[in-house]
Amino acid sequence: MPGSVLAQLVVSSGPNVTRANVKHISTPRQPWFYGWGFNLPRGQALLEKWNLIPDGIDILITHGPPLGFLDWVPKKMQRVGCVELLNTVQRRIQPRLHVFGHIHEGYGVMADGTTTYVNASVCTVNYQPLNPPIVIDLPTPRNT
Repeated sequence: MPGSVLAQLVVSSGPNVTRANVKHISTPRQPWFYGWGFNLPRGQALLEKWNLIPDGIDILITHGPPLGFLDWVPKKMQRVGCVELLNTVQRRIQPRLHVFGHIHEGYGVMADGTTTYVNASVCTVNYQPLNPPIVIDLPTPRNT
């Protein structure tokens, strides 16, 4: 796997990166959650961070989900995703793939017709590493 696009995606973080003509970016930011790192209050503070994500991204990697996509927490009986992230993803960035985790109960794959959303949480809600890896085949962009 060294040298593969997957290996390069796993280790890259921060600034916009292009590998094999696929543009991707990752960010650890998330709505406030029990004093964990990279927390910000919901609303303007998070929106300002999401606004730093450039247009033209093929793969977006965030710590947590956008609102309504693999973010349901049955114990709380609510969705806990970020509405500012949802608006940024669907209205502006429109990546081909959005990968996240954080909400272990939401493990799986969904799509909205433009973006495929992957909650790749390896651990279950009980922090047991039982969820198998999710493999997504992403076609090479047409402009290559």
